[in-house]
Amino acid sequence: MEDAIRAVQEGRNEDALAEFHQYASHGNPMADYWIATMYLQGRGVEKNIDEALVWLHKSARQDYTPAMVVLGNLHLEGKTGKVNLNLARGWFNKAVELGDQFAMVRMGEIYINGIGVKPNPRVGIMYIKRAAKEGSLQAKHVLGMAFLKGVGVDIDPQQGEFWLKSAAKEGFEPSIATLLELSE
Repeated sequence: MEDAIRAVQEGRNEDALAEFHQYASHGNPMADYWIATMYLQGRGVEKNIDEALVWLHKSARQDYTPAMVVLGNLHLEGKTGKVNLNLARGWFNKAVELGDQFAMVRMGEIYINGIGVKPNPRVGIMYIKRAAKEGSLQAKHVLGMAFLKGVGVDIDPQQGEFWLKSAAKEGFEPSIATLLELSE
């Protein structure tokens, strides 16, 4: 798989696609995901959302969470022909159940911003907290900002700073910038 991924990075799309198909024929969900990505981006193949969906579903059925997150995003953004918030949330929830941090952040955003649901920042922050505790730098930043602004939680500058510092320590630029602004 590493050789196939390197081939994509080097622009040798036909070589990559051939290798991914080899792995896919042996039931590798990551290979299915990469084939789908190539169809989504038109790398070495004609851009084709329908073909990408076939490969993404094949990968997601094998509990490969990156495929679930992409499916959720495609439905959320209407890239499948129309926005389908129920399918989007369904894919994100399945990925959350399997521990995917990106899906946790997306579900948090959905509830905080009321995307297809009644806004419920407290529920959204529950997803964000879980992702932050599992190491998501983006979630740590969002949680820090939530504590500073009182979104879904009571205002608590100490907690806000804690989460921002936690993300900044690992080089997360938005947190670094926010901490610099706060110190001025």
